[in-house]
Amino acid sequence: MSTNEVADDGFAPDSEIARYLGIHPKSLPRWGRRPELGFPKPFYFNGRKFRRWSEVREFTRRAAVAHAAGP
Repeated sequence: MSTNEVADDGFAPDSEIARYLGIHPKSLPRWGRRPELGFPKPFYFNGRKFRRWSEVREFTRRAAVAHAAGP
């Protein structure tokens, strides 16, 4: 898999999710504290945060649609 491809299933650490979204990793917990955004909840494995790729992809799809619809 190249760096531009993303698996549709499984989990990824927050650092990888942030890199995929092009944001700072500290933005993820802030987005998680805002329920109106519907950002995927983390899962914890050995003290590290992971998120489901399928949920992240669905979030980005919803965000793109909301952005295209405008205010």
